[in-house]
Amino acid sequence: MVKFFKELSYERKWFIACLVIHLFVWSCIGLIRTVLPTDSLEGIYWGSLHDFGTPKHPPLAGWLTYITYTIFKTDFSIYLLSQAFIVLGAVYIYKLSRCFLDETKSYLSVILLEGCWCYTYVTGYYGFNPDVILLGMLPVITYYFYKCMHKGGWLNWTLLGIMVGICFLNKYQTALTIFAMFVWALCFKREVFKNLKFYWSILLAFVIFLPHLLWLIKYDFFPFMYFDGELSSTSWLNHITEPLMFIIMQFSAIIGTVVLYFFFMLISKQQIKLREFDNKQDLWFFLLLGFAPLVIHLVMGILEGGTMRPRWGFEFWYMTGIMLFYFFPCKIERKDFNLFLYMALFAMTVTFIALGTLLAVEKNYRSRYPVPEVYSDVKAIWEEQTGTPMKYIGGYIEWTLPLVIYNEDKLVCLLDTFGYPSPWVNEDDFKKSGAFFIDRTPEELDTHVRKAYDNLPEDFKINPVEYKFTLTNAFKQPREYTVYYHIVPPEK
Repeated sequence: MVKFFKELSYERKWFIACLVIHLFVWSCIGLIRTVLPTDSLEGIYWGSLHDFGTPKHPPLAGWLTYITYTIFKTDFSIYLLSQAFIVLGAVYIYKLSRCFLDETKSYLSVILLEGCWCYTYVTGYYGFNPDVILLGMLPVITYYFYKCMHKGGWLNWTLLGIMVGICFLNKYQTALTIFAMFVWALCFKREVFKNLKFYWSILLAFVIFLPHLLWLIKYDFFPFMYFDGELSSTSWLNHITEPLMFIIMQFSAIIGTVVLYFFFMLISKQQIKLREFDNKQDLWFFLLLGFAPLVIHLVMGILEGGTMRPRWGFEFWYMTGIMLFYFFPCKIERKDFNLFLYMALFAMTVTFIALGTLLAVEKNYRSRYPVPEVYSDVKAIWEEQTGTPMKYIGGYIEWTLPLVIYNEDKLVCLLDTFGYPSPWVNEDDFKKSGAFFIDRTPEELDTHVRKAYDNLPEDFKINPVEYKFTLTNAFKQPREYTVYYHIVPPEK
């Protein structure tokens, strides 16, 4: 192994070193938290079903989160899983870069992504979720798509079909990239539609996605009810403000990488000049696969006026480094490579300090929730009032899910399933066992209780009880939260 590493080129050694540093740094940053991010907690819980879907997404993220956490039983394993997908994406971004750039620039097109905070800060804060999987998988399917279009071969088409199927089993947004690929092929490679390998690839993707499709049919495609709710507008102003904020956040995600690139151009006194595009195929490859999914998102936001979460667009910026080197050519020598390397490591350090400081100083239940203390109080309150073991807990999931995941009592969490019949709840057992509800306000508490017990009469009185708990940041500075609970006792 040592001999193999010594025989590598200087640039490749540093490329591998950067990937290892990235994996370690951004896997460890999350350990400043005391609880996993909500997306990861949801993934563990939904994954425990081993079902072929969830109320929000296809099942892949939940499966992977649950399996990883079940095997290793540590929060670190989830952060490591997240960054493993980022490294996977980095390897395939390099491989894709080699289709357009020389080896040194291909390394740098990946290393420069340390300036994109969606690959560092965001994944360090949000942990593991379907968006992180796309950050890793979109470069994979783009690479195999390019290879299929230019080289063909059964192996490339087979791998493309498998990877596309896996992507669709993760998130429906994959369709935006597939649509861009279809348009590009229609414009420049129409002959592939007469190729048997093309249909073989589609068949493989369909077979992988089929179990989830059957699950969607069984439950009347109810995940789309969730998206419909997200996209529903509450004000005409949202048709302007949501798309505008989406654009701003997208540019903010890549601004670090763009600044680093043009800073190098300035200090190396190279002329900043746009490439003359003799090869229209390559130009439209970048334009369609790099920007079409974002434009589609933007158009949907303008038309629907609903919520546009910035991270829905972050996964489409994987070709940022490639496009900078391709659109604005520059000369790279050994000293230039070192400069790029130092700038990227500096960007990583600054981002690490920023996120580490935030996680250390913030006094927020999302990252500093005192699970043992709260659960001990909740359990004592329940047992004092009912004299029975607690089984069901409902309310605000960011306060209930940690209590379920981080203890051995096998509580059942009453998640909002957006119309899907809750797979954990046996109605007869639920009524016999009763439930503990905890929420942010008396009004929200009332809503959650009545939603769980939909047969309650309108005049049924729900009496919220105030409960206070204190959390501390990494510097032991306290913050008190006031929440409200209500107990629906077991039926006698």
